[in-house]
Amino acid sequence: MEHQINDLETRWAAQLSQEHKTLAWRYGVALLPPTIDISSGKERLGWWDSKTKTLSISRHLIKTEVWDLVLEVLKHEMAHQYVSEFYGNADIHGKYFKMACERLGVHPAFIGGGKAYHTRLQEFKGQLPADAKKMLEKVEKLMALGQSSNAAEAQAASRKANYLLNKYNLERINIGKDDPDIKYLTICHKKKRTESIQKALLSVLGDYYYVNCLTSHTYHAQDDTTYKSIVLIGRKEALIVAEYVYHFLLDTAQTLWQAFKRKTGAKTSEKISFDMGFTAGIRDNHKLMFHDSDIRVNGDLSLPAKVTAALMVQNHEENKKEEARLFPKLKSVRYGRHQASSGAFREGFRKGKDTHIKKGVTRRGTQVAGLLIRNGPV
Repeated sequence: MEHQINDLETRWAAQLSQEHKTLAWRYGVALLPPTIDISSGKERLGWWDSKTKTLSISRHLIKTEVWDLVLEVLKHEMAHQYVSEFYGNADIHGKYFKMACERLGVHPAFIGGGKAYHTRLQEFKGQLPADAKKMLEKVEKLMALGQSSNAAEAQAASRKANYLLNKYNLERINIGKDDPDIKYLTICHKKKRTESIQKALLSVLGDYYYVNCLTSHTYHAQDDTTYKSIVLIGRKEALIVAEYVYHFLLDTAQTLWQAFKRKTGAKTSEKISFDMGFTAGIRDNHKLMFHDSDIRVNGDLSLPAKVTAALMVQNHEENKKEEARLFPKLKSVRYGRHQASSGAFREGFRKGKDTHIKKGVTRRGTQVAGLLIRNGPV
């Protein structure tokens, strides 16, 4: 057993060495390859030894936290290495270190020194504002109404939920906060590729749910494997809603495809057409929700289309700062090919039009009861 643990830690060190190389390239810094050490400490997350040129990362950190957090600690120590190699160890956590952190895109929670582990972790996750929590509770109740068998009631609930999201973001922007608290969230399905429907759903999230969406990859320490991943960027309340909607629509699309396949004998090659039809139907629903309308939803009018479009543009600009910190060199997202005229596409579109976001979704054996229950840090 001890031999297996040591072997795994050797692979962790190799992965961190590769991450060091990748981060140096990504942020354009010429750092020498250090010796990577997996340390046994629990309180000290990592450190840089300029004498031995050794960069240490806590074993406990790797075993207990997501890889995003490990990378933030790694970048913190790389900033110390940067000061060591370019400024002759001029300071520990002074102006040169802060300059290095900015150059390496270190998360603000991991820039200052002397903070306890739990404090850094909480700052990294971020707090949900009281007004945001109140808004999410209202949205969650509306999603519960969306389970109604009455199509008109389900649609009205969805319209009202979107109205509340837009109204909340308009009020937030009108406050004029200069430094919005933008976070990020990584979703990993433990797969080697990102499916076309996942990319299509990310486009929907980006257009209607106040998040920027990217595809990347992430390392899973316990599996010693690198998987494709999805990264959502936005305020914490936006991430909670977007993640929920993403999983709900992905799981719904899979259920509907399986039913269509059983009923019609459709070939697996038709799945992309069905999925693209489904997301086109979802997108068509959302376009209607954001159009100017005199229809009242629980006494409230929808916000004008021009106002919501301007909200989205300003929101994406806010998110771009965090996007640039994480990914200064980006890759574009492309959809899979499909035939819009195919029967699979048309049926997928019809099913998408009939789908409304509801409360509660079962995925991978886990019951996600609502928006305010989620796993993993943001």
